[in-house]
Amino acid sequence: MSRQSQTESTRLFDNSVRQCVRYVFCREADKIPIKRSEILEQIAPEYRKKSKNVLVEVEKELKRVYGYKLVEIKDKDKILYIVVLDEACDSPPSRTTDLLQKRILSGALTHIFMSGRPVKEDDMWSFLDKSGLLAEDNISGRKLLTQQFTKQLYLSYSKMGEGELARYAFDWGPRANHELPKKFILQKVAVAFGTDPACWSEQYKRTLE
Repeated sequence: MSRQSQTESTRLFDNSVRQCVRYVFCREADKIPIKRSEILEQIAPEYRKKSKNVLVEVEKELKRVYGYKLVEIKDKDKILYIVVLDEACDSPPSRTTDLLQKRILSGALTHIFMSGRPVKEDDMWSFLDKSGLLAEDNISGRKLLTQQFTKQLYLSYSKMGEGELARYAFDWGPRANHELPKKFILQKVAVAFGTDPACWSEQYKRTLE
């Protein structure tokens, strides 16, 4: 390869990295997972078969400049990417939602974690209502959990059981698992009850995993 060809190749590679970083950063605001195909569209055609090399540099830049990391999520037959803070925080990041939505999300995740299993939607609505976070008859508010937080992968919302006994339930989504360490959830609950986190033995074990 001639020097001119090498220079052009380097330029295309660097431009692909910069374009991917810009695209990923802009997409981070809405928290909607990024499809692999959408990432590939930002890469010069000559480097799409070597997209892993480009993504390695993209991850480095995201961490160095913005303090983010790019996480690959396998969703059935698709590959998705989410952008999360490189360092753990004790609640969903401030850009996630407004304050009330953030409290609702934190409350839902806490309820699921302390329950030790997926929470049926009727139980979730009851909990949020009793907690003063979301009125049980607030249908539009429910869409935060069944649609917005689910699309953002903070929550999973899936059908459990078959036939007439089938019910929908909420569980932690992959974004929550990457952004919000369970030890912070347990610490907040312990403070609220004025006790030691180890008093909840099952939950405490999960914080050590």
